[in-house]
Amino acid sequence: MDPKLQNLIRQLQDEKCPATVRDRVALRIAREKSGARSGRASLAWAVALAGVIGAVVLWQQQIRREARARANRAVVVEQTQVALGYIGQAFLRAAAHTGNALSKEAGPPLRNGFETVKNKVTNPI
Repeated sequence: MDPKLQNLIRQLQDEKCPATVRDRVALRIAREKSGARSGRASLAWAVALAGVIGAVVLWQQQIRREARARANRAVVVEQTQVALGYIGQAFLRAAAHTGNALSKEAGPPLRNGFETVKNKVTNPI
């Protein structure tokens, strides 16, 4: 080791420090240690707060998804009702048309055929 450095170390070991300086140094060291601890505590609180905020955000997203699903179900129900109403009206119109067609188109030939058969049976050829 360098002789100058050894000499400086010996002088520093012989040096006496006043009590006020030692107290200030001890206080400063204590403050720095507590600052490091409070930094860790702050980090722990920040992580906990981030976890809580994340949970709340996920919960809100789930509520929004459920609301959208309910709205979609309501739209599907409404569209189904409209479609079934349209189909029912189409069946009613078809039934009315079929009834009219049978009475106007099929009825007279059947009556005429019945009259012809009746006349033939009563008046053999």
